[in-house]
Amino acid sequence: MKKRLAILFAMILLCACVPTPEEEFVISKADVDTEEVLLKTAEPVDSNSGKSHETLMERLGAPSHWTEEAFTAKIPFDATLTVNIDAEVHVPDVERIGVYTVTFDVPFSEAQQKGLILKLLGERETPFQVDRKGKGVRKWQIEDQIRYLKQQLESYQQADDAEIREVMTAQTHEQLDKLIERYREAPDDWEHVAWNGSVLSGNGTDAGSMTLYTSTEQSAHYRWMTVSAYSLEYRDETLPLTENWKDFSVPETDERSAGFCKPKTDAERAAVEQALETVNALGLGTFTVKSISQGMDGFDGIDTGAAENGYWVRLWLTKNALPIYCFASWHGEDPARERAEKAGYLEERDYSVYMPEQVTAAVGVRDGKLAYLYLSGLHHETGCINENVQLLPFAEIAKIFKDQIAYHYFVGGDDPSTDGDAETQLHITDVYLSMMRVRKKDSPNEFYLLPVWDFGFYIEDKFRGSVAERGMDLKNSFCSYSTLTINAIDGTIIDRNVGY
Repeated sequence: MKKRLAILFAMILLCACVPTPEEEFVISKADVDTEEVLLKTAEPVDSNSGKSHETLMERLGAPSHWTEEAFTAKIPFDATLTVNIDAEVHVPDVERIGVYTVTFDVPFSEAQQKGLILKLLGERETPFQVDRKGKGVRKWQIEDQIRYLKQQLESYQQADDAEIREVMTAQTHEQLDKLIERYREAPDDWEHVAWNGSVLSGNGTDAGSMTLYTSTEQSAHYRWMTVSAYSLEYRDETLPLTENWKDFSVPETDERSAGFCKPKTDAERAAVEQALETVNALGLGTFTVKSISQGMDGFDGIDTGAAENGYWVRLWLTKNALPIYCFASWHGEDPARERAEKAGYLEERDYSVYMPEQVTAAVGVRDGKLAYLYLSGLHHETGCINENVQLLPFAEIAKIFKDQIAYHYFVGGDDPSTDGDAETQLHITDVYLSMMRVRKKDSPNEFYLLPVWDFGFYIEDKFRGSVAERGMDLKNSFCSYSTLTINAIDGTIIDRNVGY
């Protein structure tokens, strides 16, 4: 059985190896015996040997800060890429890193769902469902939107630029007229429907979704939770917080720590503690803080005058203390990748099969109380292939990155004529060791959780401008992407957008 699992796992890692086109800019990488590498168990740390503790960073030979001389490479469509490496290296100190099998077949068991209902909705009242009858929102929600637009209208009317004042005022009046019409048709409340006690059933996307409500002291405002195939959402409508935020954003005034904001004030630390205590008590895994930011004004039940009391806390799910990052693959997002595939520069990938995002978590805290919770991309662990797998030394990972970045980086838009003689400066700012859920290429329902390296970055070119021109705004615009993801076990390349 173990050999069969190893063979299956070898297939997913081998399929991540890339072909070597004949174009001169491509630098090939030698194939590896993935099965042999996977089954090679790392030597455990001997805590009784009398020697001082050797950290994982030391065992891998990874520096805390990685610098290299800039180098230039030719990339597709007659463009050049200059790579600048001046990066912080982030390696959690853990003794063992394993490889696991996971599935989405049962996102939440019946017992889990009932436990979540009790923890989030409480035992005081029987949850109920609602009949919206085609009405998406209630009057009080539209009232909040109207109040917000009136505030915006006042600010636009004071604008110095006459043209901006005229255009924005006209647009806002138009939006207000539509909202007022919706308000007339919206219900004061939805019809309550008795819940029969059943919970979500089925596998994967076939499971659908289920929403349960409980009443609060404020009329037509509820606490509710929605369970779906891969996610869980909770909201207390009496504790308003905005639902509009830019994930991974790092305000210019905050320090960059692993690319993310960390709590600095007592209020922020208290919000983080509340978020961690709440989510970790759900029994879905161990989470750690990623970032915190203050609530902003917005729609959908927002108390626009008191947003300063609300905080958004983003969390990472961890596996044995290694975070599961939810980066997107930069080269997969670039429209030029499709042209590169058609031109034969890169192996075509199958984007038709849905790849669930890596685990993400956002918690809204207001005055020490849970106002909002969103968990997405949750999986169920089904087994362990190797509880202590051996990783490549950092020096080999660094070499693979330098060899492969030109092959996996593509520039330009939909028009190939805009790419000619383009010059791009790629700046590597952070390197992360973490866990990633990947799938078997030809079996979309089979997933593995394994260690990977990611490379945080920002780009300077004629299309995006430079840091001198745009400052931290330019760097922040790339915070949700990894320019390259490398399997930490055998060095093969993984496309985060397709999952293998």
